[in-house]
Amino acid sequence: MKLRYYADSDIRELHNHVLRLLEKVHDNHDIPVETDRINEQHGPITDFPGEVQASTREEVYKRDLKRNHALNESIEPIPSEGFKRYGKLDIAGNVAVVDNEGTVRWASTLPGYADGYGPGAESQTAMDFLEDIAISPSNRICVKCLNLLDGDESFCPNCGHDLS
Repeated sequence: MKLRYYADSDIRELHNHVLRLLEKVHDNHDIPVETDRINEQHGPITDFPGEVQASTREEVYKRDLKRNHALNESIEPIPSEGFKRYGKLDIAGNVAVVDNEGTVRWASTLPGYADGYGPGAESQTAMDFLEDIAISPSNRICVKCLNLLDGDESFCPNCGHDLS
């Protein structure tokens, strides 16, 4: 499992905070992280613990999101609705959970925090997800099978992995 950040968030402070949270997740939980820069606007990324690469929105959509059945089952709305707004790809600022084979298993569909999006948006936002897993990955995801969690489980309901 690794975490992928589709950079750069439109707001510099959010972009920098995502990078700090990814570094914390990497350092504290030994989870690999990477950044895919599809909207570079805040200068070079230095001292990042993972790979930094550049791609276009179209490449990322085709590689990670389009026709991804695992992702279709784990997010709402589906990628063709969640990452296309008014006919334009809107991916920058989101984060994804990638399995060991390179398949995106979950992705945020809303960059930033849930504030302003309405009730229930916490499960879809990049920042809320990253802040939860920076504390403990088992707040949101089973690191063994990548099943999404509510945060109050002791064992993964999918694979039985001990989350304590």
